[in-house]
Amino acid sequence: MWIQLKTLISNGRRVYYFTRPWKWREIRQRFRDDLKSKIGRVSKSDRGDAFTLYKVYELSLIKGDTHKYFRLLTIIDVELRPLLMKEQMIYKNLQRVQRMGEVGVDVSSDVEGYERQLKSIRVEIVEKAIKVVPRFIEIAEALGLSRDDINGLTGLAGLLVYLGYAKESLSIRKKINYLGLFKAKGKHGNTKKKCNRKAARYCHMLTLSILRKNNQYILRKGS
Repeated sequence: MWIQLKTLISNGRRVYYFTRPWKWREIRQRFRDDLKSKIGRVSKSDRGDAFTLYKVYELSLIKGDTHKYFRLLTIIDVELRPLLMKEQMIYKNLQRVQRMGEVGVDVSSDVEGYERQLKSIRVEIVEKAIKVVPRFIEIAEALGLSRDDINGLTGLAGLLVYLGYAKESLSIRKKINYLGLFKAKGKHGNTKKKCNRKAARYCHMLTLSILRKNNQYILRKGS
């Protein structure tokens, strides 16, 4: 899929992706009758999903809020997102075998293998980010990161990708909510969109690297 998307973007095509997948069930229910009259059935299908997305786009054009539901996919996305997805899967597997080791299972060889893979994919992410993200090294140096700080640079790359580098100017409040730095309270707390866990994880990686550089550490509550 990513290869085809890269080809389309390289050929000058504008490709957008749907930004609110958590609302998909609600959206399908809203356009249920239109879908049935157009397709003849409401069961899930590629044709039905394409029609539903078209209806969302059509309605968002009328309301003038297309940017809320669709975002332009860039060469940064198609180059880095697959690598970031791979890094996340390797990291989760590493955590899984580490938990097995904590209960007495001999997983030393597996841990070493995953640690090598994790370091390798993070180096690849940083090298790719330097090539495709404008002024990546300048941003890193402004944050005090060196080229040898692979974890910090990986966190920066992931954060720039999931925040949407150079796509829009986000308000401070939206960034705080998006990264999970603020917990919504009150009667509207449960209806508020949850933070992007992927962006929050890379933000945490970047923050830890900056703190270590300044000889500062995050203390757990009660310590």
